[in-house]
Amino acid sequence: MPKVSILMPVYNAERYLAQAIDSIINQSFTDWELIIINDGSTDQSKSIIESYNDPRIKHYENEANLKLIKTLNKGIGLCTGEYIARMDSDDISQPERLQIQVDFLDKHPSYVMCGTNARVVDNGGKKIGKIRNLKRNNFLQINLLFSNPFVHPSVVIRRKALENNHYDEYFKHIEDYELWCRVALEGKIANICKDLILYRWHSSNVSVVHNDMQMLLKNEVVKQQLQELDIIPTEKELYCHRITFRLYVWGKKQNVSVEDFDDVDKWFSKLIRINRRKERYSQPDFIAYLWSRWIVLCISQKKYGKMFKPRFASYKLPILWKVFGMVYYLSKKK
Repeated sequence: MPKVSILMPVYNAERYLAQAIDSIINQSFTDWELIIINDGSTDQSKSIIESYNDPRIKHYENEANLKLIKTLNKGIGLCTGEYIARMDSDDISQPERLQIQVDFLDKHPSYVMCGTNARVVDNGGKKIGKIRNLKRNNFLQINLLFSNPFVHPSVVIRRKALENNHYDEYFKHIEDYELWCRVALEGKIANICKDLILYRWHSSNVSVVHNDMQMLLKNEVVKQQLQELDIIPTEKELYCHRITFRLYVWGKKQNVSVEDFDDVDKWFSKLIRINRRKERYSQPDFIAYLWSRWIVLCISQKKYGKMFKPRFASYKLPILWKVFGMVYYLSKKK
């Protein structure tokens, strides 16, 4: 039984597929199996897969095009490793990726999943950006209340955590975000702050093609998360919840009125008040996280006088230290 099963669905990926497979073969960590499921490709993907003669590569063919979520769930059932690593057929794993993630999970048995940062590359492999997500479990658990803090093809998960957790077909295009919310209930989660994936960005990316559907379904996941706090948000509250993560839409800064600032302040104060009673999240971390998002909102709208005057502010030194650390991190994120 291999230590790691790498799950790679494939559909019409002939342009980048060999690079993706080669990046797994070139891993410094060698105790793995690569589960490749060809989901009815009509290009040369099947021939490319069959050109490899490595016994660790296990090739499966779907008789019909099952689409991504069904293929992923099928693949989970085929994996035999202690850990399951996700990999997309157009991305590239850095040679040390698996070794670093396996070492982390081996050393931290209370953690069920870890992702990594990523370098964003274009069709030709040119680096055009980066994705940096939060690192610590406490802040990642809070982040899930708002948005997805993981690069999907970067994650490695304990297979046990997926025994009763599969991708939900209803949440098409954000199936990873919804799954991480459930996996996070199984144990701690983390991101490794190294660029261990080259993430391909092109016009057929789900985030580009299905942006509107993603936002609608994301709202449903957020509502589910808020229900864990016994909160059913109004439309205004849901808008306030989203605005600190949607400051820019397709590169255009969103305008936020003074009234909106007051509403966001009230909403964050409500979240903190309810969390104090429910104790779902660490209260100091929760305050620091929301305050840092508030400061970023104020800076983006040039409302500097509001940064340190929200109703929910706490001037205890440990919280202030976390706020400044978070704001510094967020300012370096792009």
